[in-house]
Amino acid sequence: MNHIQNKLSRVLILLSSSIVILTSAQQKDTIKNEKKIEEVKITRSAVKFKNGKIIVSPSSTATGEANNTWEFIKNSGYADASEEGTIKIKQKYTTVYINDRKLRLSGLELKNYLESIPSKLIKNIEVIGTPDSSYSADEQAIIKINLINSSIEGLKLSIGSVLGFTKKMNMSQNLNLNYKSKKFEINTLLSGSHTNILTEVNSQREFRTNIWDITQEQDIKRSSNIYSFLVNYYANKKNKLSLYAEYNPANTQSKLYADNGLPILERISRKDSIFKYNSAFKDVGKSTNLQLNYKFENDSATQKLNVQIEYLNTNKKTNNSFKNYYYQAPEFIDGNQIDDVSSRSINMYIGNLNYTIQTKKLGIWSAGGRISYSDVNNPINITVNNLVSQESIQNYSEEQYALFLEGQKEFGKTYVRLGMRYESNITNFFDNNLKSNSFKIDGFYPNVLVQHNFSDDFQIESSYKKALIRPDYFLLNQLRRKNSDDSMLYTSGNINLRPQIEHEVDLSFYYKTQMLSVGMNYSPNYISTLIVKRGDYLVQEYNNFRLMTLYASLALNKVFKDKYIIKNYFNINYLPIIEYEGFEKGRTSLAVNNRTVLGIVLKNGYAAEASYSFSTDFYDGFFKHGATNNLSITIQKKIPHLNLTTYVIVSDLLRGQKNYDEAIYPIVYKNSSYSDTRGIKLGLYWTFGNQKLKEIKKDESLTNDLKNRNKK
Repeated sequence: MNHIQNKLSRVLILLSSSIVILTSAQQKDTIKNEKKIEEVKITRSAVKFKNGKIIVSPSSTATGEANNTWEFIKNSGYADASEEGTIKIKQKYTTVYINDRKLRLSGLELKNYLESIPSKLIKNIEVIGTPDSSYSADEQAIIKINLINSSIEGLKLSIGSVLGFTKKMNMSQNLNLNYKSKKFEINTLLSGSHTNILTEVNSQREFRTNIWDITQEQDIKRSSNIYSFLVNYYANKKNKLSLYAEYNPANTQSKLYADNGLPILERISRKDSIFKYNSAFKDVGKSTNLQLNYKFENDSATQKLNVQIEYLNTNKKTNNSFKNYYYQAPEFIDGNQIDDVSSRSINMYIGNLNYTIQTKKLGIWSAGGRISYSDVNNPINITVNNLVSQESIQNYSEEQYALFLEGQKEFGKTYVRLGMRYESNITNFFDNNLKSNSFKIDGFYPNVLVQHNFSDDFQIESSYKKALIRPDYFLLNQLRRKNSDDSMLYTSGNINLRPQIEHEVDLSFYYKTQMLSVGMNYSPNYISTLIVKRGDYLVQEYNNFRLMTLYASLALNKVFKDKYIIKNYFNINYLPIIEYEGFEKGRTSLAVNNRTVLGIVLKNGYAAEASYSFSTDFYDGFFKHGATNNLSITIQKKIPHLNLTTYVIVSDLLRGQKNYDEAIYPIVYKNSSYSDTRGIKLGLYWTFGNQKLKEIKKDESLTNDLKNRNKK
């Protein structure tokens, strides 16, 4: 993995050197042929509310060119993104699409991936709180990232690089090449990032009849890369063919050191366990994605056909190697050497078809279907002192069939969308003894959305959606294993996990660029986790809860004089129902999250942005979660005649991004930690090339005049 990272870094260094040599010779032609870079302006048109979508473009922020895609989503003002890589829209877990390609990533993997893509490549994002029936039933909310299709012909190259300093050094770099002719468009992205974060943890754990106070330190290194290639072929105005290929290797390594205290006389006399713990964790994997798209659109755009074929392969290998050192007077002695090795292999084949027809009387109708097949292999081998201790071989295969029908129509100022989706899932499971088990999940999943426009500035929207969320295959494996991030916690899946059914109701008010949403999510079998005592150990297990969430989200987005911007995204939610069989619920309280973004465009190409977020203490019935805060500042400088943007980012100035969890049911479990993300990042984004504008943009005022004449 390191040699790939080094090669990519060398390539970028060589390219940067070449650019410096070529720039002096080509600078005049480049400036002549490039579109003129104007002073940054923040305009209200950068945000639109349309038919259940909130469309946000990078021009809605002062420092859009300094951000990556993750930062852009986080500071968009209409989504809640945590430092742990979780994205929520109106308290619903969110799936991310790039164009028409679904990202099958979550948590820090998703965050690392999106941090590798500069927001400079984004045309806009669509924030979709209630997805239509063309999306899978398990997708509660969606952020669709639409990348820029070049409107100019020729060759264009962009280079970005970021160097960060915390207690450890972090770096990332990306290279984007775009070539466009009359028939073809080719877009490549090479991107890599390397992060090194030191995490300090203090915890208390119940173990046997004792309570252990444990201090541990974890040094985590993560590397991720993207190598992607997109070809668009425009046969004519009606037909477009696209081929996308991506290779994404990733590498995570961590070393964990834990110590539960000194061997003082009092502890020795009561024969208390005293230990030190070391572990080395490696997670090395790669994924390959191929996608073929065919789009047809007739001259009047009243009929559209989209056919998509996709193949996804993911291979990961994890090795968690650990050892305990127990105290036996007068010294520590070695415990057992344990190695936990697992592989995760997924092959997925997907076919999608979507046909849309637009009529004057009946509105717009869409119909389509989906067929997919996947097989999953998950062998696990645990050895103690190089001897086999536990072994688990679990293989799965799944077939999925789906059909949908949806209609949408505007009745005066009211827009109505009605959709129905049918899904059938057939899963086959094989365990160690080659015993098979099959089960089938099928059902109908409706969604309804109504939006009424009282004026151009004020709309009300209401929606309902039924969702199905299937448990991850890896949550079904019951094998008890040591948690790689904790010296005293084990994890275990649950073969009896049931799929999660969720009913979602939402009412939203939109005024100009402001939004207020209130709603409810209810699930009779919500998939979640709880820590329980099994014998002498604490085990994190997965099971089905009964859960109801009530929420309110408020988004304020105000622009002043095209130079100043204030964004505020406020969330509050409450759990009136949270039940887990066999455990008595404790206290529940309101959970409050808030993010404020202040931006200003200064003279001479300077812009600045400050982002401050906080969450309050809250109780969810089983755990108390501690408050957090994060303050980051970005300063950007544009140099138009060089097509260069430079920037400085200072993160977590208040050292407030801490994590605290404490069980409030009858068990001793406390965990407080801080992953040191404080630091300074220095970055640049440089664009150059020889592209010529082929399309003349119509003057908006002239277009409006023509429309008014036609009305007369």
